[in-house]
Amino acid sequence: MWVIKDIRWTAGALLVLTGAMVMALGGPLPAPLPEPDWLDAMMEAVLAEQANEGPFWGTFAPYVAHLTTVRAHIINGEGDAVYQAMNRFMDMLEARDYGVSPEVADRLFDYCYLVTPAKYHDVSRHIDKFIEDQYGGSGG
Repeated sequence: MWVIKDIRWTAGALLVLTGAMVMALGGPLPAPLPEPDWLDAMMEAVLAEQANEGPFWGTFAPYVAHLTTVRAHIINGEGDAVYQAMNRFMDMLEARDYGVSPEVADRLFDYCYLVTPAKYHDVSRHIDKFIEDQYGGSGG
């Protein structure tokens, strides 16, 4: 019987001690904002292509700048702006803006689908492109 009383006393003391520590630290700490790992991965992919760039340096600079803008929208908590900016990024790749080769543009476009959360881009664009590439027709 004394063991049960000791366990109860110990559990109560730990609960009070934990509560006191939480109060001393100013209450519960907010959860940290999730890191945009997907954006880091996308930026690294663009930078890798930039590193492989031929004699005409600067082709990927607008893409890097655009992803930097996306990061600012994420930091500011502007989900709609992130969605619009990522779709603009895909527009740039589809149009081969700034002289990006079709192979590199397709590779980055496909990688965008893999790493970017669905809430930040129009997933149907990737599906339509896949259907068109595989079957020669439009998906929509």
